[in-house]
Amino acid sequence: MMLTTADIPQADVLWDVARVAEAIARGRMTAEEIGAYLGAKGQRQGLYYMQAARIIGLIEISEQTETAQLTKFGLAFTRYNRADQRSALRRQLLRYEPTRSVIAALRNAPEGLSRNDVARILQQLAPLAESTAQRRASTVTAWLTEIGLADWRDDRLYYCGPSLPLPLPATPHNSASFAPGV
Repeated sequence: MMLTTADIPQADVLWDVARVAEAIARGRMTAEEIGAYLGAKGQRQGLYYMQAARIIGLIEISEQTETAQLTKFGLAFTRYNRADQRSALRRQLLRYEPTRSVIAALRNAPEGLSRNDVARILQQLAPLAESTAQRRASTVTAWLTEIGLADWRDDRLYYCGPSLPLPLPATPHNSASFAPGV
C-alpha cells in the first residue's frame, strides 16, 4: 500500500494532535482556528495537526471546504479522561499507518532501529525525499516515545509497548487524504 506524503505525520506533539478533536468539539473547524487553539500555531501548523488527527482517525477533513469534523471515534475521544485518551491513542498508533509499520519493524528488531531505519520505513510507505523522511521519522519516533510504545537507548529505538501476537493485523487505509501544497 502506498501512502501520500500527507499520510506521514509532521505534527511533532502527539498530545496537541489529540487536542485537535477538542478544538473541533469547541467549534474550531479550520486550520487557522485550530492552530490558534493549540497555542500560537499558524494556519500551516494547524493544517499539519489536522492532517495528523486525520491519520490517527480522530477527524475527517473536507477537501471542498478545508474544514474538519470529528469522526465517531473522535467524538468519543473528546469525552474520555486523560488515561483513557492515552490508551486510545496507543491503540490508534498500533492500528494505523505509518506508525503501524514502524511498530511492526521495531517488534522484529531486537537490536532496535536507528532514526535512519525509521526514515527508510517511511520512504517505503510514501514517496518522501530523504530530508523529508528524516523530519517525519523524528515526528513518528516522538509520538511512539511520548505515548510509551517505544524508548531510546544508545541512539536506538526499541519497542516497549504491549505484547501482541505478530504480525499486527492488517488495517484499512487511513481516511481520505487532504494535502494542499504538500
